Amino acid sequence: MIERYGTILLFLIVVLLSANGCARQENGESRPARYHPLKGQVVALEPASSLITIAHEKIPDFMEAMTMPFSVKDSALFRGVEVGDSVRGVVAVRKPEIWLDSLTVIWKMPPSK
Repeated sequence: MIERYGTILLFLIVVLLSANGCARQENGESRPARYHPLKGQVVALEPASSLITIAHEKIPDFMEAMTMPFSVKDSALFRGVEVGDSVRGVVAVRKPEIWLDSLTVIWKMPPSK
């Protein structure tokens, strides 16, 4: 009995992996990215890891408001950005990747005294 369920489970895993592989070939890297507007506040900057953490508002039709790190492909996005700055930008999505495509400071955190 246990062997039967093990065989069925193995079969299901093979089918799911095969279907996943076919979907990747059909969709592949040629699939265009989707772009979503972003508005939030910079929480952390990690240029060495190519990450900017942003506490962002809800991104309509994509994700709820939350604080999360975003991958940065263009290191120029780090220029002029500091922790505490309010920013607007564009999040690009090409599954499984999500990255910041653009970022603009709309309000600078005043320097502390």
